[in-house]
Parts: sequence; structure tokens; C-alpha cells
Amino acid sequence: MLDRRSPVSLYRQLAHHLLDRIRTGDLPPGSDLPSENTLSSEYGVSRDVVRDAMGVLRTEGIIVTTRGRRSSVRKAIAVEELQAPPAARITVRMPTYDERHRHDMLEGVPLIVIHTDEFETYHPADRVAIITPPGPVQSAGL
Repeated sequence: MLDRRSPVSLYRQLAHHLLDRIRTGDLPPGSDLPSENTLSSEYGVSRDVVRDAMGVLRTEGIIVTTRGRRSSVRKAIAVEELQAPPAARITVRMPTYDERHRHDMLEGVPLIVIHTDEFETYHPADRVAIITPPGPVQSAGL
């Protein structure tokens, strides 16, 4: 259960607990989450705490919320492998509102941008795996 004496906020504790339920299969992909009222009663917290916890999970791309329906656990998506062109520069960032809608992306999913001298392509990070050509490994300077 939630620890009201913890330095971790109640909504973050609830989000973590719901994530554990998702990972253990208690809430499998595609299943609806309990209603806000049910979660509020079950965990002894306000609906605002429940909404904030759901916001965390939605932002992280773990659940999907559709207006007028219950939030549900996000279903797994097939991942496509893309070969990065030689000398490509690959960056990752959060998409703009327009990019998210153009690429039909869920909130919380980063955008992978592949830059070359000739073009720039955009890919939702939850749908692609970038494969780079074999060669020497370069340090990221960390």
C-alpha cells in the first residue's frame, strides 16, 4: 500500500504500484484500468492523486486514455528495424504537438530524428529500432 510518511509523493507511489500491477500481468496489455473512483477507494487517496498517477503513466506511454472511456494498458507495438545510413547523426527528442499528431504518437513517446547531408527523417521511438553499420565504436564523451 501507499506510505503517507514517505518522501515520495502519493501520486508517484500509486503510479509505481500500478506499474507493478501491469508488469506482473495483473493488468495485462489492452485491459482497462479500474475507474478513478475505484482506485481512490482502493488506495485511500483523492481522485486528484489518482489523476496525477494516471498522468505519469500516460506521459511515460504505459497507458492510453481516450476521452469518455477508461484508461487502458497500452498494447505492445511491433518494432521495425531501420538501417541508419553511413555518417548519419541520430538524435532523440520529445515531439511537438503537431509532430505527435502527424506521426500518430502517444504522449510520452520520444521522436528519433536521423540527420544526413541529404535528408532528415522522423520516427516514433516506440516503433523503430535503429541499426547502425558495423564499425569502430565511438565514445559519447561520458
